[in-house]
Amino acid sequence: MPFTSFRFFFFLAAVIFVYYIVPKRFQWAVLLAASYAFYLYSGIDNVFFIVGTTLFTYLSALLMQSMRNKNQKKIDALGDGLTVEKKREMKKAVAKKIHTVQVLTVLVNLATLASLKYLNLFIGSANDMFTLFRWDASIPFVNLIVPLGLSYYTFNSIGYLIDIGRGKYPAEKHLGKFALFVSFFPSVVQGPLNRFGDVGVQLKEPHKLEYDNLKNGALLILWGLFKKLVIADRVSAIAGTIFAPGFTDYNGSQILFGVLAYSFQIYGDFSGGTDITRGAAQMMGINLPMNFERPFFSTSLGDFWKRWHMSLGAWMREYVFYPVMLCRPVSNLSKKMRKKHGSYAGKMVPSVAAPMVVFFLIGIWHGITSQYIVNGLYNATLISASVAMVPVYNKLIEKLHINTETFSYKLFQIFRTTVLLFISRIIVKAPSLKDAGLMIKAMFTSIDLDFLFGLDGKIYKYGVNEKEMGIVVFSILILLVVGILQENGVKIRETLAKQNIFFRWALVLLLIAFILIFGVYGPNYNASDFIYGRF
Repeated sequence: MPFTSFRFFFFLAAVIFVYYIVPKRFQWAVLLAASYAFYLYSGIDNVFFIVGTTLFTYLSALLMQSMRNKNQKKIDALGDGLTVEKKREMKKAVAKKIHTVQVLTVLVNLATLASLKYLNLFIGSANDMFTLFRWDASIPFVNLIVPLGLSYYTFNSIGYLIDIGRGKYPAEKHLGKFALFVSFFPSVVQGPLNRFGDVGVQLKEPHKLEYDNLKNGALLILWGLFKKLVIADRVSAIAGTIFAPGFTDYNGSQILFGVLAYSFQIYGDFSGGTDITRGAAQMMGINLPMNFERPFFSTSLGDFWKRWHMSLGAWMREYVFYPVMLCRPVSNLSKKMRKKHGSYAGKMVPSVAAPMVVFFLIGIWHGITSQYIVNGLYNATLISASVAMVPVYNKLIEKLHINTETFSYKLFQIFRTTVLLFISRIIVKAPSLKDAGLMIKAMFTSIDLDFLFGLDGKIYKYGVNEKEMGIVVFSILILLVVGILQENGVKIRETLAKQNIFFRWALVLLLIAFILIFGVYGPNYNASDFIYGRF
């Protein structure tokens, strides 16, 4: 059920209506029923996997909680007869058992994720290897489905397991309420990733009907539709043409045009879908975490990854980045480097190791292909290098008397980051790594300004005609103006709420009309799936 379809909005309206008319103690049940109905719409086969993940995670968490509770009861029963050292030993012993259960459960969840997403890819690689060595053998492919939102509900479940293992909060005893956290229909398709201590708690709580929630949620949905239908689905034709296999016109201007279109496509698609998700949840009084914070204004790659897919970044920091920094092998290597090469070298070990692991994992999460892996290592290398080179940058800035507080310097930082991001986009979007190399080279060596400014008319031959190009440019200008206002602390929805009612409604109706008139949809249009919908 695509989030841009009328079916979805009829479904959402019906859910909201029932949600607010039932007794508040049953609201969670309405959401659970709606979530499974939504998921069933994608195919009954999908349901088996999400049910399996839910039950396995739920039971494992209860087991860990039971082990901790029993141990605490023993400690309480023995009372003053226990020494501090003995209490510590008992807690350490049960912590090891809990950790074992946690690790096994996480590994099962990850194995399920990897099998469904990558098993046939591994089989294909193995068969290629057999052919290369002329071995008379082959492995048959397995008919597997990739369930809707597989990565999102798996990552949510893993985060929950780790939090229970750490004792952040007690395990949820109510199976239905935990199942709702795993399957909550607005965010199951493409996130954001949720934490049980935040979103899970909200889902269990009763919510009263509030006009502001309905209004602000609806406005966020409209903004998401604008980004998805008017911008992303229109510029996708440009990116699809220039990055299509067999495209050999490696003129730098065409490549720059294509990567610019792809950047707006992926942002409009992903952030637009997240806006629809967050808006739908807000209409029911549930606040999901932000996933994007104007990434086009990033001043470094590190800053970009704090603004882009923020819930994944937070997940990786909590469950991968910091554990890697603090793990024993990294700590031991850091100590060795500190002894041999000084404290600065010792500090750099965790600062390099953690980003490398995180971005390698992000790369293979997108896909186990050389392009995604290379892109992950590209980002990790640049971020690690930027951390390592901070003293050098500071000395250079001081020597050249550069004022880092000026607008011009920030503009330079944004430009530099954009160029680095364009290279990253080309690596993953090009048909192959070889093509990516040729495209990146062309982007820096052959720029045709007549093409970029549309003076020769060739720019309109890449899937978007002159009229549609005008819509794209105007829409992106709106996007950038709103982004600039938000960067300067303006809260758009709150500001609009303070305006005259006629002005507010005029803007809302204008936005609706703009989406209806200029959105890419219609009887003969097959709406593009959200890019991250099957991750």
